[in-house]
Amino acid sequence: MEAGQKRSVLLLDDEKFLLDLYRIVFERNGFEVTSFTSADDALQLLRADYHPDVILFDITMPQGKSGYEFIETIVREGLAKGSMKVALTNEAQEGEIQRIRELGADAHMVKALYVPSQLASVVGDMLAKWKSNAPA
Repeated sequence: MEAGQKRSVLLLDDEKFLLDLYRIVFERNGFEVTSFTSADDALQLLRADYHPDVILFDITMPQGKSGYEFIETIVREGLAKGSMKVALTNEAQEGEIQRIRELGADAHMVKALYVPSQLASVVGDMLAKWKSNAPA
């Protein structure tokens, strides 16, 4: 990433209040933020060749596609190559974590373990480590 270039994040969660809170926190930490409450809307932007640095998505989405379907579609269609994909959810069962990783997520974070104000910093650190380990 070039100096002065903002990191970008795509947020997907069905809870509008959380999206607004996360948007504020990420913007204060120098991220450019795009957020969605619908997986289909997020996929539409990704299909238009949008490549955020990181995609944070919830697994449990009562309306429309679930996070599982979302990450499956990204991988199947070859979208967002070069983007770190992180499930940000309260699903913490080992089987859920394993399934989301098998479907193509790079990481899994349990919402309840992070206060929103620290989320951008944690994700920024994860992104830096991930990029340094990613194949060129």
